[in-house]
Amino acid sequence: MRKLLVMALVGALALAALGCSSGEDDEGGGGDAAAMETSTERGGSEAGDEAVPISEPSQGGASVPAVGPSIVQTASLALSVPGGEFDETIQRARTIAAGAGGFVVSSSASQGAQHRLVSGALVVRVPERAYAGVMERLSRLGRVEAREEAGQDVSQDLVDLEARIRHLEAVETRLLGFLEQADTVSAALAVQSELNRVQLELEQTRGRLAYLDDQVAFATVSLDVRERQVAVANGAGGGPWGIVDAWSTAGTGFLTVVGWIFVAAATIAPVVILLALAFLAARLAGWRGWSTFRRPQA
Repeated sequence: MRKLLVMALVGALALAALGCSSGEDDEGGGGDAAAMETSTERGGSEAGDEAVPISEPSQGGASVPAVGPSIVQTASLALSVPGGEFDETIQRARTIAAGAGGFVVSSSASQGAQHRLVSGALVVRVPERAYAGVMERLSRLGRVEAREEAGQDVSQDLVDLEARIRHLEAVETRLLGFLEQADTVSAALAVQSELNRVQLELEQTRGRLAYLDDQVAFATVSLDVRERQVAVANGAGGGPWGIVDAWSTAGTGFLTVVGWIFVAAATIAPVVILLALAFLAARLAGWRGWSTFRRPQA
């Protein structure tokens, strides 16, 4: 009889864990709209009564406390700086993020024609309270080419996750009590299996809640920096590098012209051949006609 009782209670709790979407606090917290209580075996474990859920109204008209907005903030900023200032700008951006209590998530840079870093990206995360100030200071590092900001309200997600955690914790407590009361191996295995599932779901929900809390607490800013291109006149005083560049440009132009000549020749070659054949045929026909005309009469 006790085995049947334990199996029935496990089944009831499993259905409650899957179907209940609102929070249930077994300790009766003052912030819940209504406290859910489940009656267990009345009169000891020997009584054969099954657990019956009983819903009771909250005392004193307690209501859910007001929840402020929780915003996940992200932004991207593109800057252009004068030539030779890329490294300095990136270093100043790192200093700004660290000074606000943030940190660098990732960074990348690429070289230009002069084999030095001229462009790159920096992703930083800064505390939410310092987000506006950091964006303002980063914008002053160069000329703003593009700016984009976005915010996602996750307040409802946080409330749902917290309620789910309270409910799963209550189910976990009940299952632990049933596990202590189980007097057969099969009953203990059944309770333990359900307990493992509930604990896994509880840890996943806690992890999701911690991730959202972190996203709200720190804003993410992506910074793209590049040096502006400066036109330099190459003259007699340009030095050896100017001469090398001139020869390189001339060689490239020569090869381009030769290539186009070959393309043109290959394109008109069939036409030239046909015209030559037509000319030869006309000459041959004219020569034969002239020979016939000059032949003496018998």
